[in-house]
Amino acid sequence: MSTRSRVVAAIVAPAVVAVGAFTVDSISTSRVESDLSTRIRPAVEGSPAPSVLIHGGPTTRWAAPGTLSSVSIRAEDVDRPGLGPVAVEAEVTDLHVPESGDEDLTARSVTVSVRMTGDSLGPALGMRDVLIGAADDPSLAGGTEHRARVTGTLRGTDTRVSAFVDLVVDERGAHLVPTAPATGPGGIPDQDGELAMRRTALTLAPDVLPLGLTVESLTVRGGTLTASGTGGPGTAPLGTLVRPDH
Repeated sequence: MSTRSRVVAAIVAPAVVAVGAFTVDSISTSRVESDLSTRIRPAVEGSPAPSVLIHGGPTTRWAAPGTLSSVSIRAEDVDRPGLGPVAVEAEVTDLHVPESGDEDLTARSVTVSVRMTGDSLGPALGMRDVLIGAADDPSLAGGTEHRARVTGTLRGTDTRVSAFVDLVVDERGAHLVPTAPATGPGGIPDQDGELAMRRTALTLAPDVLPLGLTVESLTVRGGTLTASGTGGPGTAPLGTLVRPDH
């Protein structure tokens, strides 16, 4: 073998090993993600299993044996008290993964968000065809805000109402607090303003977040309300993340 060939072989061999190791690690990670997804909620007709994403590279994914450093989880069509189906997301730090599938998944910390569309809020508001707008300033429609425009048709009637609501979190919980009827662009100019204000007021159920977490923030972005809260050690096991808890 010529000197040049030996040099090329010396360069290529480690690269092949690295690619092989990356492929094996990717396959292993995919299997763990699939296992975690099934532990949280197996797929059922009409509701897929949650999506699970393990963060980090081969040397940073595991904080310790059996403990994943950082994991993201998203589950669609989850039932929460008083609401239509919502999406639940969780950002998990130091997730303990027992070898036995019968044991609980626990974490050092977890931030959980419940994402509510108009269809999610309809049952709680007693409305159908609910739309959630951004703030009254259309230029802010792409950003995160603490004021929304809620529009819907009262159930059993053809009466449509629309109001601006502040998104408030206090010691009594998370609330939609009407501030004014929406009669400008995107609103309803000839509506009953008092009715609109009265029917768009809402206090979310205390257990709207899974795992027993309390809502710490309530925001709107892109037509979706998001309630979020954070828990530390002692938070309920992640296997209950998508349980209705009615």
